[in-house]
Amino acid sequence: MIVDVAVTPVALQPTDAGRTIAVLDVLRATTTIVAALGNGARAVVPVEEPNEAVAHAERLGRASVLLGGERESVHIPGFDLDNSPRAYTRERVEGKTIVFTTTNGTRALRRAAEIATAVIIATLRNRTAVAHALLAGAGDVTLLCAGSNGDFSLEDFLGAGAIVAALRDRAPGLALGDSAFAALSAYTRHARALHAAIAQGTHARRLIRDGFAEDIAYCAEVDRIGIVPVLIGGTIAAQSA
Repeated sequence: MIVDVAVTPVALQPTDAGRTIAVLDVLRATTTIVAALGNGARAVVPVEEPNEAVAHAERLGRASVLLGGERESVHIPGFDLDNSPRAYTRERVEGKTIVFTTTNGTRALRRAAEIATAVIIATLRNRTAVAHALLAGAGDVTLLCAGSNGDFSLEDFLGAGAIVAALRDRAPGLALGDSAFAALSAYTRHARALHAAIAQGTHARRLIRDGFAEDIAYCAEVDRIGIVPVLIGGTIAAQSA
């Protein structure tokens, strides 16, 4: 089993086709998806654009659907929810389908779905559950960092390193690509103060400036939930680890 990290969606290689791809957008899309499903949402449907989300919600029927997402961290006018995982409470989302669009995360999910045999949603909060699922799959793995507007993002790279660490703990003989080894090294260096490290990132500083400091703390927590959301046929649903 080979494990590697693509630091942005454009860094995916032809060799990634046919692999399992675990997508990370730690701040905040994949963390929000995990929060929603963990709190009883029926499913999450990721789409690329807000108008696509509205059209899809109308087809499904608005009584059972919530619109969620952001553009450049800002709540989309007319949407029910933004991209703060703390907003996706059980009281708000249980039994609902969430049609979801974000600046980076949902685009990364769509890109992964184009080439992967399986796509799973990864965060720090479900880190160990994701590692178990990847090992159970037995094939080669790429951890895809959503990045920020096409650029490298520190939090996704550290999140990928955390998953590599969990994989290595359970299967020491794994073969790591260069990017996976670098992510593991970065995570190992900052594991004891992960929140502080993530808060130094460009995207985190922007979120803190915009009033989302509590989201940074929430997204930086490790191993808080044991579900592994899987993207199948354009819809994300939760599986237990």
